[in-house]
Amino acid sequence: MSTISSPRPSIASAHTPTPTGSRRPSIDSLAVSITSTPTHRAPSPSLAQRRNRAALRDYYNLSANRADPLASAQPRARSVPRTPDGLATTPATPISNSELDNANFDPSSYVSHLLSTSSLSTILRAENSLVSDIRTLDGERKALVYDNYSKLIKAVETIGKMRASLEEEGAPMVMTKTLGPAVGFVAETASALIKEQQQVEKASGNKSSQPNNDNSAERQTVKWVLDTPRRLRRLLEKSDIENAEKDWEEINKLLAKWEGVKGVDELRRECETILKGEE
Repeated sequence: MSTISSPRPSIASAHTPTPTGSRRPSIDSLAVSITSTPTHRAPSPSLAQRRNRAALRDYYNLSANRADPLASAQPRARSVPRTPDGLATTPATPISNSELDNANFDPSSYVSHLLSTSSLSTILRAENSLVSDIRTLDGERKALVYDNYSKLIKAVETIGKMRASLEEEGAPMVMTKTLGPAVGFVAETASALIKEQQQVEKASGNKSSQPNNDNSAERQTVKWVLDTPRRLRRLLEKSDIENAEKDWEEINKLLAKWEGVKGVDELRRECETILKGEE
């Protein structure tokens, strides 16, 4: 007796139907949305503002590619002297911001302490560090004046535009009379600040011209004294004993005046050893 088997269910029907749409976002759609996002740019300064800034930069000899003014408000790192090889060195008596900025800071005592506890090379490095700091502070001062002048000029222009617009619209004369003294006061203040700054720069230039020449001569003298051992060796190699002794007599007088400065005794012993070795 034959049996009739029932038809088997289709394999494809056992699987759940694939959804027509996927809920996961497409990578292409994300890329399109990112590229289509508008970017907001800061509005460029007007022609008048650029002209005023260029005039101030030319007056104060400032670079056009100056860093952000907000960066000047950050704490300034004190410069570190470097050796001829380019390696940073730390002086024997470090110069701290708190020490120099203290209200009771005594320059004479500080210089005396530096001369008595440091070598000649360390003193030169400290001087170079201070000169670099002074130049940095002077640049920051000029940048601050430049920023204040820019704001002042912008305020004058704004008040002038407000006054012109009020006159065109037929505003009451009371508003015009009120803005008139304000504009005059701002203009007088700007003129007074400019004159005062010019006088300060002129006075500081006259005072610093002579000390700079003196400091340059002192630095050359110190370098000449430090170069004494090399000169003595060169003269003795040429058998020029007479000039070597004359050079040493002159150097010995200077070392006697610098008695107590660190490094003077070592330099004297080195020179005496060179002369005795030749004898």
